Amino acid sequence: MSSTDSFWSRFKSEFKLWNFRVDHPEPHLFLSSEWSREGKMRISVWYMVYRWLWALYHLGWWIGNLVLEGDVGAPAKRKAYHFIYLTNWAYISIVVMNLVHAVIITISWFEYRRTAHLPKTMVLHVKVLWVLQNIVFLPALLITAAYWSAIYDPSNPITALNAEVHIINSVYVIIDLWVVASPIRIYHFYIPFTFMVVYLIFTLIYWAVGGKTPEGSTAIYPIMDWDNLKVTIPFVVCCAVFSPVMQGIVWLIYQARLAVRDNCCGGKSVGAGIPHENTMDGILGRDPSMESVSHISQRNINTQRV
Repeated sequence: MSSTDSFWSRFKSEFKLWNFRVDHPEPHLFLSSEWSREGKMRISVWYMVYRWLWALYHLGWWIGNLVLEGDVGAPAKRKAYHFIYLTNWAYISIVVMNLVHAVIITISWFEYRRTAHLPKTMVLHVKVLWVLQNIVFLPALLITAAYWSAIYDPSNPITALNAEVHIINSVYVIIDLWVVASPIRIYHFYIPFTFMVVYLIFTLIYWAVGGKTPEGSTAIYPIMDWDNLKVTIPFVVCCAVFSPVMQGIVWLIYQARLAVRDNCCGGKSVGAGIPHENTMDGILGRDPSMESVSHISQRNINTQRV
């Protein structure tokens, strides 16, 4: 099968209904990097360090952002405005996801050293991690696109903080999409879309109770002004339409990562060099009476991990 035929086969398989679920037959993929020399069946020390570096980096920027909200000495009431902006909601989600990811990787690393076992199934904390990744990846790209196309005022200088939350956020997402081994599902667009709907409902409630920005405006963003539905409704519709489109772009980045790994780095992303089924059962801590991991991997190589 040519690479083009293989791509279209993977694309078609994305639209099976079970892809709506937050489930995957290879949970170890969420605990490793696509480029791990040790393979995806082990917890890499360098990947754990990578996760903590990003977690601390984003945490530091968020704390700095909160401290500088309304100036360093501003009262708590002024700093509370920090939490009305979608940009900050999205950045907080980046902080939370990275901290959760780092903690999960660290715990899994110690557990692996003790037992040489990885999760057998998509346990709750791995599912939570996948949901958080979906919440982070798409909104960051949408926020960057919306800010620079519809909100940014060229007369205002671009500060380091502005660049961090409106440029570096998306740079980070693209980097992470290339580093992680986590799969992407097009149908998971509903997860970040739900996140944005929750924010939309928040802005409506905030407007309804008379909430204002620090500058006294009833509109948190000019394109989300509930006093001007001619602007707000088209923006909401655009978000609804472009959410699956942007998720498709994220999926294409994921597919590009797999293609590079498969064709340029001398190894398959999934299924390459899978040990004997008994060895795999031992590595993943499977009950030998269960269906062999190697059988699961081979069966899903062209469907699940695409």
